[in-house]
Amino acid sequence: MLLAIDTSTNWIGLALFDGTQILCEQTWHSQSYHTTELVPAIDEILTRTQVRRAELSGLGIALGPGSFTGLRIGMSVCKGLALALDLPVAGFPSLDILAVGQPLLRRPMITLLQVGRGRFAWARYFNQDKQWVQEGSVQVSSPREIAATIKSPVYICGEMGAEERRILGRKWKTARLCSPAQGLRRPAVLAEMAWQRLHAGKADDVVSLAPIYVHTLSNVPDL
Repeated sequence: MLLAIDTSTNWIGLALFDGTQILCEQTWHSQSYHTTELVPAIDEILTRTQVRRAELSGLGIALGPGSFTGLRIGMSVCKGLALALDLPVAGFPSLDILAVGQPLLRRPMITLLQVGRGRFAWARYFNQDKQWVQEGSVQVSSPREIAATIKSPVYICGEMGAEERRILGRKWKTARLCSPAQGLRRPAVLAEMAWQRLHAGKADDVVSLAPIYVHTLSNVPDL
């Protein structure tokens, strides 16, 4: 039984996966109350599915970039569970989690998520051998700066409010915006990704595993 945790932004996500089906998935918008909401929410989905902590066999964690506080809290809870229950952990960049959950298209894709102060972390992906592959490095920009880079047809997905959709939507001849539902990072997707990696024997080192913080964009794993 695998528990997936995503606290990259104000959108918090949890999922339970038994290797065959998603037993529970929960996503909600938090007003920066990660500290008080995360652990009770984990206990709630375990109770709802009648799964004991001792039955967990692994953990998946979103690494960011995103909210400094959110990432720190999510990582602390994940490591606490891993060390207390002796569980393997698999961590993934949050933009990759978002990308994996998108439909495969011919046109390139931009994934983005809010990192505060009107800025977004974003990256470009292209469809290679029926999977999304990141092209170049993760950038941090305003919506207008992102829009200025769009010169050819592209699919854009991620956390976009009305203002961001208005700005990026001006590129209507070249940019296709995802629906609000498609813009959410699915913790169920993270759960499947983590399950596959852990069952391939490729767990991350729990002690050295660290979030990807925006101010340095450090700890970005090699693709």
